[in-house]
Amino acid sequence: MTERQELYCHDCNNYVQFDIDLSLDGNHVLECPKCGHEHCRVVKNGEITDIRWDSRNGINICVSSATITVSTVSTYSTFVTSSTGDTFLAQSWLNTVSTS
Repeated sequence: MTERQELYCHDCNNYVQFDIDLSLDGNHVLECPKCGHEHCRVVKNGEITDIRWDSRNGINICVSSATITVSTVSTYSTFVTSSTGDTFLAQSWLNTVSTS
């Protein structure tokens, strides 16, 4: 069983959705299909967490899917980055949690 989940790629400023197998656990590399940026995230019980385990590709598997969606606006969030101020605020927050 899979579930559609979303990440924000700060490299290309897009929301990217992946269909994730709900049985996945551990450290995984999620590659942005638009720009190729690698997101090293911990997956727990099939849910992508905000925990970063590395800042680049490691020895773990790369999760990919045939059904990937790219958008500049999140379809799963009520927070829409529709103005310059919102985009700046979102990027500032991402910069504070980034481990790279």
